Amino acid sequence: MKKRLNLTIVVIFLALGIHVAKAQRIIGAPSLTSGAQACGTLSNSFDFVAELSPGNALPASNVFILELSDPTGSFANGGEELLTASGPNEASGGPSNINFIGVAVPQDANSDNYRLRVTATEGNVTSIISDPIPFHFFDDDNLEVILNEREDVIFCNVASFAKEIAVEVRDTNDNVFDANDFNWEWLKDDIIIPGENSPTLLITEVGEYQARVQVGLCNNVFRFNKSNTVDALLISVGDISIVTNAPDFSFCPDEDKILSASANVVDRRYGYQWFKDGEALEGEIASTIVLPDNNFGGEYILQINISEECSDLETPPVVVTNEGSSITVPLPEGLILLPTQVLNLTIETDAPIGSIFRFIVDTNIQSQGVTTSQTLSFPAPFVGDYRIEIEADDPCNSFLVTETKVRTANRIAITIAPEEVVDCEQDPITIALTEMVGITTDNESVPLTTDQFDLFDFEWFKDGVSTGETSLSLDVGGSDSGGSFELSAVFGPEPGGALDAISNNLPIDFLLGEIVLDITPPVLQAGESVVLTAPLNTNFTYEWYVIENGEEVLIEGETTNVLTVTEEGEYFAIINTSLCTKRTLNALVGGPQALSELIPNVITPGGNAANNDWVLPNSFGETDVEVTIYSSNGKVDFQKNGGYNADWPANSVSQANELIYYYIISRSNTVVKKGTITVMR
Repeated sequence: MKKRLNLTIVVIFLALGIHVAKAQRIIGAPSLTSGAQACGTLSNSFDFVAELSPGNALPASNVFILELSDPTGSFANGGEELLTASGPNEASGGPSNINFIGVAVPQDANSDNYRLRVTATEGNVTSIISDPIPFHFFDDDNLEVILNEREDVIFCNVASFAKEIAVEVRDTNDNVFDANDFNWEWLKDDIIIPGENSPTLLITEVGEYQARVQVGLCNNVFRFNKSNTVDALLISVGDISIVTNAPDFSFCPDEDKILSASANVVDRRYGYQWFKDGEALEGEIASTIVLPDNNFGGEYILQINISEECSDLETPPVVVTNEGSSITVPLPEGLILLPTQVLNLTIETDAPIGSIFRFIVDTNIQSQGVTTSQTLSFPAPFVGDYRIEIEADDPCNSFLVTETKVRTANRIAITIAPEEVVDCEQDPITIALTEMVGITTDNESVPLTTDQFDLFDFEWFKDGVSTGETSLSLDVGGSDSGGSFELSAVFGPEPGGALDAISNNLPIDFLLGEIVLDITPPVLQAGESVVLTAPLNTNFTYEWYVIENGEEVLIEGETTNVLTVTEEGEYFAIINTSLCTKRTLNALVGGPQALSELIPNVITPGGNAANNDWVLPNSFGETDVEVTIYSSNGKVDFQKNGGYNADWPANSVSQANELIYYYIISRSNTVVKKGTITVMR
């Protein structure tokens, strides 16, 4: 009887074990439905699946959670939830799939060693942990990596070199991102350089360099995490020269006249500039130049810029000889015929006397013959196309041509401006007539000749009132600041007519001394803003800059005299006037720590001995500090570089006899403090 009872108990326990095994459902390791890694962008997602073993139904409220480990593959601190699935929770006699559709890769994911697991909110069920799955995020749709401004590094004629190259990250809207926010690796000749992980690299060897954002096994998936390649080259330029396919550098005007750089410095990456007789030839920036048929004789030099490190190379000069003749002073491209005027068309040539000439208007020969002088003049009493031809009696039988189009003007336009480039500190300056053109019926501008200026009566006006000055230039000084000037031109033969003109209005504004930006409030509080203000003038235009990593970066869209900033940093403005361009002193925008160095604003010389001098905190005695104190009328009362040590008012120009003074404290040419000092006696 006892043996039968024990057998019954064993059968009952076996049955219970089978039931429990059937009730406990197991979740297999999650995996990608396709591919071996999750390389995420803003526009893609991934599908994962985990197998759920057969078994009884799970609670209807159960939710499956797909979790991501830390970058090392550990779940010791829990997992990051990626996505949830609401089933399957029904009973099943066979395995079923838990599907996670459209999983986005976290934007901070960057490891090949992540692992996944699935947990259930009911039943305390956790899946088998997956094998390592690479998870990497990179905004491949919008970002690009630019290395060394896409410029190769080329050194020439040196034994060794060192050059730092850097990456820049920009988006499709040309916004710049901080390269320090990315993990970098560098390659030389497609081989990773060990230990180089910053956004800059010092290169000392030739080779092909590339930087890329570290994305592990996703490197071959992302397209734009890699920079352009930069070639570092060390070349020996050797002799550079100008060459030609002709036997020598002597040409007749009708021959092909092509000059080229020697083959060792011909490369599409190089820059070129041709010079003739010391003057740069506009537009001639290729390795070859085709000389014109007229007036091509002279001394030619080619300047070659191979790279930033190998620039301004110059060939030895070559002298090109014109074996024929030229028109050395040709006709201008266009001329204006003024009422009552007969233009005189004059050219100069080095063609031998006795050469044949023809003077043609439109298609009609007006006169012809042989030259008796190397200066030829012909009248132009009406509009038309004028042409002078010369058949030169020289070894080349040169055929020379110069042409011009003579037209009338509907009106005259004149421009006044400073006579030369002006320093904003310059006082006085000279303003002058810089351009006078006739506007044709086709709205083309044709310059008048200086001889035609004599047909006009000129007069200068300041703020609409005549100055009595009638020359073509005028000196203006500080006393004229705030005023504006115009120049009138009255056509003498027909005063009061359509050819009278008034110039542009030229405001005169001097910017003397250093310009200090106002900072309000003086300290940037968390979550607040600071307003920087430059001197206001409706005639000025403004550009604002911030200094980032030592680079001056233009702040796009900021064109008024006021800039609102919400970030600490070093800022300045460029102010453009009608006369000159001037940069303000840098303004340092800082947080509350700036309050730690309090500046006294009252002194009592002759009173309390402890307050006789203007004493600053010790840090202002450092060598990069400059202190300037101004009297109430703006004159410098005290100035010292190299640190301040209670030097004022002992060294005050005015003996501190005024009530109010103004101070500016700069550190490394950046204004850090400014304010007033009250002198109480």
